[in-house]
Amino acid sequence: MRALHLKQIGTVWHFQRRVPKKYNDIEKRTLIRFSLKTRDFQEAKILAAQQTQHFDRIWADSLDRGVSLASEDSQIRYTAAKAVTQGLQLDNLSAGEISDEQLLARLRMLILGEKTVGEQQAVLGLVPVPELSLGQAFDRFWEHVRDEWMDQSKDQRRGKRNVYLKAIRNFEKAVGAMPLHKIERKHALEYRSWWLVRIQKEGLKPYTANREINSLRRLITINFDIDSIERQNPFHRIRLKDTQERQREPFSTKFLRDGLLAPGALGDLKPHLQALIRIMINTGARPSELLGLELCDFNLDAEIPHIHIRSNKIHALKTPHSERLIPLVGVSLSAAREIVTGGGWGKWAGKNMYATTMISKHFRKSGLVPDKTQSLYSLRHWFQDQLTKNDVVDRAQAQLMGHKFQRPKYGFGKDLEDLKEIIEKFSL
Repeated sequence: MRALHLKQIGTVWHFQRRVPKKYNDIEKRTLIRFSLKTRDFQEAKILAAQQTQHFDRIWADSLDRGVSLASEDSQIRYTAAKAVTQGLQLDNLSAGEISDEQLLARLRMLILGEKTVGEQQAVLGLVPVPELSLGQAFDRFWEHVRDEWMDQSKDQRRGKRNVYLKAIRNFEKAVGAMPLHKIERKHALEYRSWWLVRIQKEGLKPYTANREINSLRRLITINFDIDSIERQNPFHRIRLKDTQERQREPFSTKFLRDGLLAPGALGDLKPHLQALIRIMINTGARPSELLGLELCDFNLDAEIPHIHIRSNKIHALKTPHSERLIPLVGVSLSAAREIVTGGGWGKWAGKNMYATTMISKHFRKSGLVPDKTQSLYSLRHWFQDQLTKNDVVDRAQAQLMGHKFQRPKYGFGKDLEDLKEIIEKFSL
């Protein structure tokens, strides 16, 4: 009996209705069927008519909200409940958080107005917070902060994601898997203790633990904001005390000249990676900045050959003041010519993490750089040291290094000719 939305199974009447196509976006079910618990046809018709009116009302309201209170998806139901309370200018509170005074006011509101069962549950805080796993919570978080990564390269996105995903894996290793909204202060403290043991046993730095603690705190904060939850973050103020960070040791000029730049010193390291090292020497640029250069960013035919570090299709700059022009001289100029002649970085474009890992492995395996406090980044530290030793003014140093200049900025700073003169005094 399609028009009545009735179906008889055995001797008992059931409500059965296909969901109209216009409600597909807010109702995941295609067919709704349940027992009316009656064998009487006349009674079944009345009950079916009431259910039909009930679903028509719910679906119409859900279409206005964009989400359904009758959905089988707990997250969709909770989102719909928030829309109901916000529409009525009520705080989104659970039943346990509603005071007696607020409860009376909400009951009066329900008595005076016609509300569906779902809307009544929303007003009374009876729609439970969905049990999101940390993995699901991360997916919501990642989509919410899309503006922070949508312009970044795949390599940059992967690095940013991995910090959060690793923090989740370690939390579940230390405390166990649990829904986001079941995480309490005691779990956060247990995670902190787990990190303390690791730091003592493995000689790790508090910075590593704090980075993961900060990641989990932010992930939870964003999810609380999405769900309009007014509750203190369980990871609030549980950072470990930071130790004095040991500064990355710069290479010496003698090592660069007689070691790193000596014929055959870089052995079987890929040509593009050798070129990356040489370009870094006289520019002080970050590896990620150099591997993010497009061919048009190498201006080798200019009166003063230079590179333009900027945001492009390969690489997004972390901060606006990182954009800059750097003159190319000495081994950096010859290496840049090799890259341009070869058509660019090829498969290495934007692959900062992969490239630096390969170079670090070569440094250690070959014994070329035995000091563990030194790495590829030590080239940037060497460049900074040379600027300091040559008494280069702070503003010019910031201009070349891509650092923020703390004092008020007037004018355009040094031009390429001035910068070239500065670098040529110590370039290799």
